[in-house]
Formats: sequence, structure tokens, C-alpha cells
Amino acid sequence: MSTAWRWLSRVLMVLLVFAALLAAIWTYGRLTSPTPAQLAAIALMQQDEAVDPSAENGFPLMMALPPAPGPLPAGVNCGNTADEACIAAIEAAPEASAAAIEPFRTHLEAATTALRAPVFRDPRASSPMGIDDIPPFQAVVRLDSLRALDFAAGNTVGALSAACDDAVAMARWAATPDTLVQGMVAIAAFRQHSALIADMRRRAPADALPPSCLVLAELPDAAAEGLLCPALRGEYRYQQRTLPSLEASMTTHGDNPWAERLTPLMHDTGWMLGQTARAFSAACGESAKQAARDDRAVALAPAEPRWVDYVAFPTSVLLADIAMPGYRDYAERQLDFVAQRRLLAAFLQMEAMDAALTPAQRFEALPEPLRGGPRPLRFDASTGRLSVPLRGRANGQDGGEAALLVASPPPTP
Repeated sequence: MSTAWRWLSRVLMVLLVFAALLAAIWTYGRLTSPTPAQLAAIALMQQDEAVDPSAENGFPLMMALPPAPGPLPAGVNCGNTADEACIAAIEAAPEASAAAIEPFRTHLEAATTALRAPVFRDPRASSPMGIDDIPPFQAVVRLDSLRALDFAAGNTVGALSAACDDAVAMARWAATPDTLVQGMVAIAAFRQHSALIADMRRRAPADALPPSCLVLAELPDAAAEGLLCPALRGEYRYQQRTLPSLEASMTTHGDNPWAERLTPLMHDTGWMLGQTARAFSAACGESAKQAARDDRAVALAPAEPRWVDYVAFPTSVLLADIAMPGYRDYAERQLDFVAQRRLLAAFLQMEAMDAALTPAQRFEALPEPLRGGPRPLRFDASTGRLSVPLRGRANGQDGGEAALLVASPPPTP
């Protein structure tokens, strides 16, 4: 019996030593977090574009949109049509199209006000994570239907001017968004509006280009508009607001009190935010700006944890590794946005040139930084298509290309 007890006591001693060592490692990991690298990355991500606190903020306006009467019918939803078919679809059934779109006018005009506001920032210090926390951005991608309706009704100058005003605001959203979601919505909406603006110009070439369209004809600054850093800073702010509520839900397990006690020992929101900042910081700084000028996507990867972090924050390490791969394609989409900005700028510059020049001559007359660069534009004289390749992936598919029809193709002899 004494021999069995000696062996049992030795096993217990080993277990106690192991538990003490584990506790010491856990304590060390907790006491030494955040690390200097995390603190530096957090400071970088907390930098933000200065905004005028007295300026109108579009965020509360967007959150308080009057309700939409329902889903926009597919037949008049320009986002569901081919790039050049929006106005044509409305003109095919003008009365039915007007009856379908007009009930949305109040909703969409309110979204226009929010879109064009000089500031768009969520002022809340904390908020729950969920779909109800996100502004109703779908209203922004429906605006082209309203502009197409007004154009088809005969207000060609007003509709073009409104569409260009929208696109200028969408470009500002895409370059300096409040959240990553807002930036990606703005990029999608800008592409839709670019196609609509090009269609309007082909249908009413005699109309003078409004001032807002001339703004869009300027060469975009790739180091500013192609940088994913502002969107990731917005994503970091979003996580700061929402992760505490997620952590609270993780520590609530109903009839499982052990899970409630263990979760805080295995997870820490502050550590996760520090690791997120370390990964996101790769998209900021001078090297990231140069990569944007060169049309190179900056790779985002999980920041390597310390070995003690696997003991002090095991759940957090796992969550960070799962989350980060989802951000890898956004840098390509941001660079695609710059390509689409150049595409529309080239189109509008060609529109402003001497009408006696052929489309091919106008294309050759474009400034080299606009027409060429690391991702050159293409012009097919046989089809009249001005295009640029895209690299971002959406819905599991390659981006393909963005294209605008400069002029109707010449007749076949």
C-alpha cells in the first residue's frame, strides 16, 4: 500500500508542478500583453483622417433612412442588368418602370444626402455585432436606377450631373471609408455608376459635361485611393466597437458555468485587437503607398504569436488565424477600384476631346500616366470598348475586366 501511495504522490507532484508551470506561463503571457509590437501597431491603426466635427455626418442620416417600400423589382434594378442595359431596360417599359421606381424616390434621395455628406463616421464607442448594426448601404447601389429613370424621362443633363455627383461621393467613400464593408460597397456602386455615366454620354453626346463629371476626369492618386489602410483602420474601429459584445456572448453559456469561467482564461479581446492591428499595419506606411503606385497588392497574413500566447490566449490565437485569410483579397479589390477610376477618367477625357477625332485617335491622345502605367487601359477600335483588367475575386470568380463603350462600333462593310 505504501508503494502505491508513493507512486500516486509522485504523479500528483508532477501534475502540481506542471499546473504551476502552466499558470506561471499564463500569467507571464497576460502580464506582458500588449507587446511593444502590438502597441506600435495599435497606435498606427488608431491614426485617422482628420474630420471637421461641425460638418454634417452622413452616418446617422444613413441609419435613419425612411424605409424602402420593399425590394426593388429586378427588371428596373440596374445592378441586375448588363453594364450598358440599364437605361434601355427602363425605356422599354417607361410607365411600368416609373411606377416601380417612383415609390423608392424618398428613400433613395435620403440615401443621396447621406452619401454626399462631407463626413461619414460612426460616432458610437460600442455597438453590438450583427446585420442590424450596419447602415442600409443597399440604398447606395440602387441610386443608378433612379438616375436612369430621370434620364429616360428627358432630364438628361440633371441625371448626368446627379450621377457624377454620386460617383464623386462614392469615390470618396471607397478611398476613406468608415468600415471595410462601406468601402467595398462604394467600389461596387462606383462601377455601376461608371457604366451608367458612359451610357448617358453616348445617348446625349451634345450635353455639356457637368463640373462633377470633370472632377472624375482627373487622374486618380493611386497612393491614396489604392491604399487599403483607411479601410482597415475603419475595420479596426469596427472591431473595437463590436468585439466586446461578442466576448460577452462567448462568456454566457446558460447552464454551463464551467464554460463561462474558462472562456475569459482562454480569450482576450485586447490581445486579439493587438494581433489584428499587427496584421493590418502591413497595409499602411510608405512601402504600402509605393506598392499601390506600382499596382501591387500588399499581402495580409496573421501576425506570428509568441509561444506563450498559445498558453495565455489559446482561443484568441485560433480566432485570429481563422479571421485573417478573409482579408487577403481586399487589397486587390482596392487596386481594381483605382483601375476603374482611371477607366472612367479616360472615358471622360476622350469625351471632352475634339469631336472630329476618331475614338482611336482620342485614346492615343490620352496622357501616358492615365492610359498606360503598370495596368494599361485597352481600346478596341472594332467594338468601341475601352477596358481594363481586374484582379479581385468576388463570389469565387475572377474579376474579369471593367469596360465602357466609348462609341458604337463602326458599321460592317
